[in-house]
Amino acid sequence: MTHGGPGFVELVPSGWDKAGGLSIVAELLDIEPDEVVAFGDMPTDIPMMRWAGLGAAVSNAHPDALAVADRIVASNDEDGVAQMIDQILNEMTAGSAVE
Repeated sequence: MTHGGPGFVELVPSGWDKAGGLSIVAELLDIEPDEVVAFGDMPTDIPMMRWAGLGAAVSNAHPDALAVADRIVASNDEDGVAQMIDQILNEMTAGSAVE
């Protein structure tokens, strides 16, 4: 699968996708798909977003990526991925606080 734009080309070997690569790493680290958040913006990210427990797309993503996203975050120009990671970490910290 390929995707490109001005000054950018993304190549993935035939028969492979980002979900396959991510699943191999997750298995090695004993991480279940439902413990993974995958961020995407292009059609090549769709299999990875579907594989993960939560697939998130930035608001200025390709329409096909937006269509499969479980959650849409702020655009990449607004640091949407960083905002969501910050939110997740804050929730994790608050959830583990000892009172």
